[in-house]
Amino acid sequence: MRIAIVYHSGSGNTKALAEVIASFLPEAKLFKLGEFDSATLSAYDGLLIGSYTWGDGDLPAKMIPFYKELETANISHLTTAVFGTGETNYRHFCGAVNLLRDMLYAHSSLAVTLKVEQMYQTTDLPRIEKFTTIFKQALQSKMKNACITKELIS
Repeated sequence: MRIAIVYHSGSGNTKALAEVIASFLPEAKLFKLGEFDSATLSAYDGLLIGSYTWGDGDLPAKMIPFYKELETANISHLTTAVFGTGETNYRHFCGAVNLLRDMLYAHSSLAVTLKVEQMYQTTDLPRIEKFTTIFKQALQSKMKNACITKELIS
């Protein structure tokens, strides 16, 4: 399984969340948004995307070009997940997660989403572990079904 975790962080909260998610998915490769080459998407089976929310529910400006690339790319082969950080005192808590979720639902096999209030806490670890478990199960199921289909066609 080839898995990429791509995140964008402003204050460091989403970076910390991405790093703890990566600790539950040792087979995954962790990328800051600017380090990930979208041209390599076809080489991955799974993609997890993390973002903080800007303003009252928006994607950060640096995340918008990546969003648009994913929206037009052929990513139907990918099992995806979205995670993010935000503040519940805003009307659209983790709105960036919702925007990414909706787009990935339409273009990929979206497995799961996770929203965390600001910096994750140790009390969030069971939710984070469940998030990664659901993602991994969805990816394994999709890969198993692809192998069965391939055998049936052969």
